[in-house]
Amino acid sequence: MSLLSLLCAVAAFLSFGLATDEHHQRRFGRRPDPGLRRQMRIAGWLLVAAAFPFAVLASGAVFGPILWAGVLMLGAGIVFLALNLYAPRGPDRHC
Repeated sequence: MSLLSLLCAVAAFLSFGLATDEHHQRRFGRRPDPGLRRQMRIAGWLLVAAAFPFAVLASGAVFGPILWAGVLMLGAGIVFLALNLYAPRGPDRHC
C-alpha cells in the first residue's frame, strides 16, 4: 500500500509539472492548451487525494497521514529530479 501511495504521489506531481508551460514545451515541443493544462491539474489533485487512503491503509489512522505527507514530499522530489536533471529533453523550440 505504501508503494501505491508513492506511485499516486509521483503521478500527481508529474501531472503538475507537465501542466506548466516550460516543462511541457521542453518535453513535447509545444505549450499545453488551457483545457489540457486544467485537466492535468485536476488529475494531479485527484491523485494527491488518492494517495491518502493507501497511506492510511498501510500505516493506520495515526501514522497514515504522516506517511502520506512524507510520500508527497518524496514524490515531489523524485519528479523534480526527473524533470530537471534526468529526463531527456524533447525538440527545443523557442517561441
